[in-house]
Amino acid sequence: MTKFMQKNIVIKKNQELVLPILWTGNESLLSYNIRLAGKGAKITLLALLLGKKEDKLNLKIKIYHQKPGTNSKIIIKGALKNSADIKLNGLVKIEPGAKDANTLLASHILLLSDKARVQVIPSLEISEKDIKAGHAATIDRINDMELFYITSRGLSEKTAKSLIIQGFLSSILNEFPADIASQTRKKIKNYTSEE
Repeated sequence: MTKFMQKNIVIKKNQELVLPILWTGNESLLSYNIRLAGKGAKITLLALLLGKKEDKLNLKIKIYHQKPGTNSKIIIKGALKNSADIKLNGLVKIEPGAKDANTLLASHILLLSDKARVQVIPSLEISEKDIKAGHAATIDRINDMELFYITSRGLSEKTAKSLIIQGFLSSILNEFPADIASQTRKKIKNYTSEE
């Protein structure tokens, strides 16, 4: 059974929204269409993705800057193990008249097995001159030197890997609302202790 979630969000003049997302393999499609429809509208979308076993996800994020002074920050962090497979499509469109818009679209994924897969497709469509826009994407594996350093201090390889993964993923939680961050830390700890 394919589970999906689609959200259409409109942010009006001077409104701010922090949207934390935690994916643990329950949905196969997550789609967010966000319109910054008022001057000074702001969105911070923070996605934490924890894939395992045969989990598959298609994550689609579209942000439309429609007015001046709008701001969007999209940060995606994830870890994939076993045969987990994620496709990330991020589009930020700065429309004519959205002067002084500011956007960042970044994704950072840690692959924990040779079978885990990720495809990242960041896109910026800019139709205005006076804006700031950036995007970044990194896909990496656990660094052998980090692992060696930690295990040389007396920790097992399993514990060392767990600490590295927790450190990598936990950095995004500083921007989550406090109550959600606390619950999410527990999920990260459970995720890193699973085989």
